[in-house]
Formats: sequence, structure tokens, C-alpha cells
Amino acid sequence: MTKKKEQEAIRIDGKKEASSLLASLDSKTRDRILTDIEKSDPGLAKTLRKGMTRFEHLLALDPASLARVVHSFPNSLIALATRGLEASEDENFFSKLSIRQGNAIREERNAMGPQKKTDVEAAREKLLTHAISLHENGTITLYPRT
Repeated sequence: MTKKKEQEAIRIDGKKEASSLLASLDSKTRDRILTDIEKSDPGLAKTLRKGMTRFEHLLALDPASLARVVHSFPNSLIALATRGLEASEDENFFSKLSIRQGNAIREERNAMGPQKKTDVEAAREKLLTHAISLHENGTITLYPRT
């Protein structure tokens, strides 16, 4: 293989790799590094936070934090975002909401019929972006303490 083809074959998405690495660190170290990055490049810090955040982080939130995240969104968006969850994830998510809200969201989800995967991912992205914002202003703790 030529040197050029070797270089093309091993391209690495540095931001994605950095996000994964940061996500694996203990929270104190992760927050210190992200704070330092934010001082010199706020855009990069935001990109790294976004890259290390997954929908599973929302599932791990305590009930009060999850309520803060979903509060400003219509039930239809939450219903769309929860489509395709494993049964245990679904139960975990809805166990943290009020019975009334959980039932309303489930009814909405059951009534909506088939949805595009891209629409589900977009709905999840909206919730995640809001959760990151709440984390950054200290309203919730999004990343697990390790």
C-alpha cells in the first residue's frame, strides 16, 4: 500500500476520540479539563461535551433532573425521543416521571405510528442539547460521578 493510502486508511476523528476519552475520566478530572479547554476555545469545549453525551445519560438522571430536562418540551417530542428504547430503558425513563406525564407521553407515542429513525435521533438531540445547557449552567449534573 502506498504511503498516501495508508494515511487515508487510518484517519481518526480527533474530536470524537477526545470526547470518548473525556467521558471515561472521573468527573473531577473531566470537568477540570473541559473548563481549561473552554477558557481558550469555548466552541471546542461545547463540541466535546456534545460528543461525550449520549441519550443513555438522560436515562441515568435522577427524577428531578430528568423533569427539568423534559419540562420545556411537548409530550410529542418526548414520545418521539423514547421510541425504540429497550424495555428496561423505557421502564427506567418512565419510572422517573409522574404517572400522569408518563401516561400522556406513552399514549402520544402509541398513537403516532411508525417514525423515521432520523426523526427519533433529532428529537433525542434536542433533549440532549437542552440537558447539556442545563448541566453547563449548574442546574443538573449530567455526567455520572465516578
